[in-house]
Amino acid sequence: MGRPLLLDVSCLCPEHTNGLLESVYKAIGEEPPDGDIWSEHPNPLIRRIVELFTERGLERINGLRGELVRWLRGEMHEASDLAPRERPGGAMRRWDSVEIGVVRLYLRNLPRDAFTLDDWMLLVDYLVQRYLPESDLRSEADWLATRAGLMGRVQAAMGEPDARAADTILAQLPSIDEVARQFGLSAQERAVIDFGRARTAENVTGLADAARHRLRKMVADYQEAIYLGNRAETAEHLQSKLLDEFGLLNRDWRRIAVTEATELANQGFIASLPPGTRVRRVEKYRGACAFCRSIDGRVFTVADPAAPKRDGDTEVWVGKTNVGRSASPRRREGGALVEREPHEMWWAAAGAQHPNCRGAWVKVGGASEDPEFEAFLAKLGGRK
Repeated sequence: MGRPLLLDVSCLCPEHTNGLLESVYKAIGEEPPDGDIWSEHPNPLIRRIVELFTERGLERINGLRGELVRWLRGEMHEASDLAPRERPGGAMRRWDSVEIGVVRLYLRNLPRDAFTLDDWMLLVDYLVQRYLPESDLRSEADWLATRAGLMGRVQAAMGEPDARAADTILAQLPSIDEVARQFGLSAQERAVIDFGRARTAENVTGLADAARHRLRKMVADYQEAIYLGNRAETAEHLQSKLLDEFGLLNRDWRRIAVTEATELANQGFIASLPPGTRVRRVEKYRGACAFCRSIDGRVFTVADPAAPKRDGDTEVWVGKTNVGRSASPRRREGGALVEREPHEMWWAAAGAQHPNCRGAWVKVGGASEDPEFEAFLAKLGGRK
């Protein structure tokens, strides 16, 4: 074990001290200590969902990076009499295919030496619109949320199948509307998926917006350095910054995949079970944080989320999260650090405990509460 690191927070106000402590403890939980964010998800029911969502997202991000690098190298320019003479507008709104084509034609036929700063900014807008369009990202979010949420019901109906059976079910599982028509869908199940759709869509579109702003600043800084005569030095520096930036984008996309799939599958699982069902938390995977390890194996009772009194220590319900609760065991009060009250601390949430959490629930005993759906899944090949 390494030597302890002592931080002097005496010069900070209580609010900043508490913010620092919260950030440190959240960072400990959110990122696997071994850094293996790319390892397979331990839950076979959502493993393929996570990998497919990750693969499609990284293909988009890496395509954007590759074309941006080619533009910066001067490899994308060509001459044509059909090029627009005036710069198309680059406002960050939803572009249609015609607008994207016009911008592409303008940029490719503009000599590299004629590029102004506005042209470089337009280039970044064009690339983000081409590779990370909002409509496509929302479709990806809808797919992940719907599939992962329904897989929670699959687990509630038949337990955890092996990976091959899980993939078979995923490939043949009907749409959410068809599931609702054939087998019914409770208001809680529908809410889990609907809110999951919205949350995942905001996460992925927010990632694209943030990438656009950072890339615009990066390219602007690079062009400014060239203008000041530092071309050779800045080219190597830009390549390094691009590598770091796109590495972070890849990790952020993966984190969204893991976190949202875990959240939706677990919330969907709890939503599919009647109050009184006993469930066990499973946090057996490499890189689980100290908090997740502390709840591994604990048994909880499913409660009605509308019940006037619920015991967070022994019960779990749809919508039980750690939002507004703290990962830090202490907070600053005046000039001293004091222990937090139990009601301030993280508890066993129904979904993911924190970003990048990979935990799950399993039902403790009892017959299936969804026999018709279970029989349907068995016909799809979902038996172990």
